[in-house]
Amino acid sequence: MPDRNIILTINTVEPALVKAVHTLSKKLGKELKGLVLVHTNYADFEGRPKDDSGLFEEIICDFDNPDELQRVLKPYTDSLLIVTCRYEDAMHRFRQVVPFVPYVNTSSESSLLWSTEKPLMRDRLSNYDKNLTPLYQHLKEDDMPQLEELIKDFTYPLIVKPSDLQDALLVTECHNLEELKVCLSHTFQVIHEVYSRKHRHFTPSVLVEEMMQGKMYSTDAYVMPDGEIFCLPLVEVITAHSLGLPGFYSYRILVPTNLPETESEAAFEASRGAIKALNLRSTTTHIELFRTPQGWKIIELGARIGGYREAMYREAYGIEHFYNDLAIRIGIKPTMPGELQAHAFAINIYADREGEITAIEGLEEAKKLESTVSLVCKAKPGDMALFANNGGGLIIDGILSNKNLEQLEKDDAKLRELIKIKVKPPARKD
Repeated sequence: MPDRNIILTINTVEPALVKAVHTLSKKLGKELKGLVLVHTNYADFEGRPKDDSGLFEEIICDFDNPDELQRVLKPYTDSLLIVTCRYEDAMHRFRQVVPFVPYVNTSSESSLLWSTEKPLMRDRLSNYDKNLTPLYQHLKEDDMPQLEELIKDFTYPLIVKPSDLQDALLVTECHNLEELKVCLSHTFQVIHEVYSRKHRHFTPSVLVEEMMQGKMYSTDAYVMPDGEIFCLPLVEVITAHSLGLPGFYSYRILVPTNLPETESEAAFEASRGAIKALNLRSTTTHIELFRTPQGWKIIELGARIGGYREAMYREAYGIEHFYNDLAIRIGIKPTMPGELQAHAFAINIYADREGEITAIEGLEEAKKLESTVSLVCKAKPGDMALFANNGGGLIIDGILSNKNLEQLEKDDAKLRELIKIKVKPPARKD
């Protein structure tokens, strides 16, 4: 029998993954090693999380060259124990790896494709259970002349969302046909730059669908190799749009929710249906849902850990999310939540207006607040601040946690008051 002791990941290595490998090593009673494959075009990306502990060997290769990928992975065929992928940006590369790791538990190439391409995802969900999805239409730029015919049965308002992006980038609400035409024209003008920035390698397209009315929630769920599913507690997502702000990005994400158990179980049932519709297995999944008057609807799901969820579930319940992600892939059941330990928020901050950033102030004071766990600035003076619906990335994100919910809410408000993102408006065009 081969001695399988290598954990393979794609493009990035976060400290939480390094910690999870050490935890699993102790659980299994043997030394484990790490291997990260990095696509050639991503190797020099400035913000790429890297392992500085020495646990993960790094190999840079061209994922688009199957011969090279096969040669790189061949020496590890009998030693790979687990393959995982954390970021949506890397899921296409993960899918390219799957044919060359035949003896490791993972979802199929098709399932991974369905979980990243929104139109294909909608097709599978709707075919499995029409109650899971709203009315939708997939559009490419050359479909614009037929737009009116394609959406003639739709009821406004409509939502336009790119097929292969996350973080609510370029997601826009439209209330009539004229707004929809303007939105689509703008989207197809700017989407190529956003795809390039986000390392997308497909022809851009969008999904147009009837806007769901209700509150947004999400869960991360573990799928065992045999298909058994374990759902983590629901998280409530407060979008900027729901607060009257530009864009549909997550203004605040909070756990726990105040939903009754019956509603949570209904959400889990919809989530399990979505997972089965895509035939996912041996993976963690991130599912976003709307609670509507007609029941729970699926916004989307991915075959990965959700953003901020590792920190949020750790703060709230003491769960080691990255460890569970590794364990379930080899048939070890996940450690599920016990008693609530604290309330937790994840926060995202954009500038109040668009333009060139001249200064970002108040970060150090905000880090000293009682509830602040982490606070990260993702921009600098000289960068352009754009709203999410115009393709802009968030400027600051963070995790807050406190046993006292009232204090947590006060610290969230104070943090947003302290942080000042100063912006110089773009010059007017004559």
